[in-house]
Amino acid sequence: MNIAMMQPSFIPWQGYFELIYKSDIFVFLDDFQFSVQSYHQRNRLFLTKDKIGWYTVPVKKKVSFKSPLNKTVIDDSPYWRDKILKRLQNNYSAAEHYGEFYPQIERWLHSEFTSLGDMNIAFIKFICDIIGFKRDFRFSSDYPSEFERSSRVLQLLREFKATTYFSAQGSFVYMREDNVFPVKDIKLLFQNFKPSSYKQICSTDCFFPSLSVLDALFNIGPKKMRKYIESGTDKWLSWEDMVALNAVNYYKPSEK
Repeated sequence: MNIAMMQPSFIPWQGYFELIYKSDIFVFLDDFQFSVQSYHQRNRLFLTKDKIGWYTVPVKKKVSFKSPLNKTVIDDSPYWRDKILKRLQNNYSAAEHYGEFYPQIERWLHSEFTSLGDMNIAFIKFICDIIGFKRDFRFSSDYPSEFERSSRVLQLLREFKATTYFSAQGSFVYMREDNVFPVKDIKLLFQNFKPSSYKQICSTDCFFPSLSVLDALFNIGPKKMRKYIESGTDKWLSWEDMVALNAVNYYKPSEK
């Protein structure tokens, strides 16, 4: 059984969806702690011609501080929603597929959600629907535990009888620190996603990689976007590959 899991991010990049593509079961880590000014609540898109910046969902900090994502409360002001929509209109209205998908994005942004986690998950499922990724989605909150970090991940993998775990590359650092992985009966593969270039309506003469998936959706549409997602990682990295890669990076002399 191929398993991947991630915290639900706000309008995530294409690499997020590659993990979903590789999985039989994808677990939303919706009861993991919310992190302020992280990809949980913001992501990057064009602000103006040739300029990238953050699109952010504000939250009610007093009630959301140290809360899990499924209990992080969104600011109910319409201002930030209108600001995001206005930015999308200003920067993407000339994109080939903008008219096809903007109304759906507008409805999603103006919908009421009980938490930031729910809002992010609704968007992720919307993207999966239009690119045809039909997966068994699960929620970590349905499997409560006292374990944390790597121990919690391993518990979830055991719960779903994982044979292979497809992981984001950034998870390796804490997995190594926790000294829980590797385990003999679950194959670990780490993502090495390399975004393919495409014509961006807001770029003059260069490609801006690793933006929110919305940039690709508006510019190239779901069919081409799916192809780029599926081919993002040429070689998935083993635990040994990651150990070697991090050793090289750690001991690399600083440039003067």
